[in-house]
Amino acid sequence: MPRFYFDVRTPSGVVCLDHEGLDCADASAALAEARHGAHFVTPEEGAGNPLFSGYRFSVADEAHHVLFTVPFTDLEADEAAGGPSGRARHLS
Repeated sequence: MPRFYFDVRTPSGVVCLDHEGLDCADASAALAEARHGAHFVTPEEGAGNPLFSGYRFSVADEAHHVLFTVPFTDLEADEAAGGPSGRARHLS
């Protein structure tokens, strides 16, 4: 299964590089993870905290080529408990 990396960025640059990544079936699954906060942040935190207003996930493939970005203000609530993968993540 391919690994995707969910770097956190602000308008001025990278805040936190994701050195661990997540295994996702494909880019569509990685997009779903990003839209649900990639287990770093909840949709409520992303939309409700003014400090996060310019933050976004920059999602890259295994070669670290950026595929897409997802603003924290566009995060979606999990449909089922645990979100797409149900895995907890830790910032490093």
